[in-house]
Amino acid sequence: MKRVLTIVAAAALVVGMSLPAAALTKADPSGPPDQATAAEVLAAQQDVDIAVPAAAVAVGGGYAAEAAPPPEPVYASGTYTGPVPDAFAGSFGIRPVPGGTLGDGFGYRDGGEWHGGIDVLAPGGTPVVAVGAGTVVTVVGDPSQGWGFGAYVVIDHGQGIQTLYAHMIAGSPTVTPGQFVQAGEQIGLVGDTGYATTTHCHLEVHVNGSQTDPMPFFAPGVF
Repeated sequence: MKRVLTIVAAAALVVGMSLPAAALTKADPSGPPDQATAAEVLAAQQDVDIAVPAAAVAVGGGYAAEAAPPPEPVYASGTYTGPVPDAFAGSFGIRPVPGGTLGDGFGYRDGGEWHGGIDVLAPGGTPVVAVGAGTVVTVVGDPSQGWGFGAYVVIDHGQGIQTLYAHMIAGSPTVTPGQFVQAGEQIGLVGDTGYATTTHCHLEVHVNGSQTDPMPFFAPGVF
C-alpha cells in the first residue's frame, strides 16, 4: 500500500513539474477579463496563434485572406465614358464576323498600348457584316489611305453612334458612302491590312466621335 501511494505521489510530482502553474489552476470567473486561461498560456509558450483567421480564398496554389478587388477600368483621354444611349444599350444582336472569336478587348493592353475597340478573330476572307442598321459614311478600300486601320468602313446608326470595321482585305468593301445597310448585311471581308498581326475585324463604337467600350452595345450572349 505504501508503494502504491509512493508511485501516485511521484506521478503527481511529474505532472506538476511538466505543466505551468496556471494550467493546474481553474480560472477564477470573478477575476479580471484579461486573466489568462491554461490553453492561452500553453499557446503562448508554443507560439501558437489562437485567433480565428479571416475566411480564406484560394489564390493559385495558396490562400489569401480575401479576394483582390477587380481592377478599375482606365480610359484614354478623350474617350467617351458616359452612359450608353437607351436606344442602343444591348441593341446590336450580331457579331461583326458571325462565328468569329473575341480577341483583345477595349482599353489598355498589358504592354501599355491603347486599344480603342474589340477584335473578332476569323480566317481571312470571312465576311464582315454590319452589327446594326445604318448609313455608310466612310469607305476606304486602299489600305495605304487607311492609316493603322488598313481598309475599313464606318456606318452611322443615328444619335451620334457610329461603328468602324477595320483591317479588311484591300478592295473588299462591298458598300459605298450614303448606302443604307441592314444589320447582318455584308460590308467587306476579314483581312490583316493596316496595323494587324493576324486576320481579324477590329470593331470600334464611337459616341459623337469619341471611342467607347463596344460591349455594352451588344445584346447579352452575343459574345
